[in-house]
Amino acid sequence: MAGKNLNEEESAARLAEAKRALAGPEWTAKHESEERQRQMVAEQTALNQQLTALAKAKEKLELTWIDLDGERRKIRAVLNPILDEEKKAEEVENQLAAEEAKIGVPAEKHGVEEKRWAAAAAREAVEKKKWIEEAKVVALEKTIAENTVEYRRLLTEEEAVNQKLEQLTKNLNQSQNDGVKLAA
Repeated sequence: MAGKNLNEEESAARLAEAKRALAGPEWTAKHESEERQRQMVAEQTALNQQLTALAKAKEKLELTWIDLDGERRKIRAVLNPILDEEKKAEEVENQLAAEEAKIGVPAEKHGVEEKRWAAAAAREAVEKKKWIEEAKVVALEKTIAENTVEYRRLLTEEEAVNQKLEQLTKNLNQSQNDGVKLAA
């Protein structure tokens, strides 16, 4: 009758106490050791599952990096000739500006001026193409940088999980060795 007056928590604690008292110290120690081992094995399984999930997340980022790096290489392959073209256009424009500065007669300057304006317009057109490609590279670089931060976070988490797993494995081995001693 006294058991009905106790709340559930107290009842469970009293029941566990009764089991320990009735079973005796050897059986209780063995049972508690086995229970700790089961808990450690369950935790070990959970940590291994976490490592598997981390490995998959890292692999996804690695594959994404390969794709992004391939895109970056393609864009740079397009960008490099544009940069060369821009450099040549600047050289032509600078040559025409120098030539224009040497000419003293305004009527003669006009023809060179028109050529310089055309060269400036050509350079501006090339610059616009360059800016488009550079914007693509910047966007890719930003994504790569964000993925790099995430990848490094995953590495840190993976290292922490591996350390927990290593310690748990040591504890489990020790507990199993202690269990063997209890059984003997």
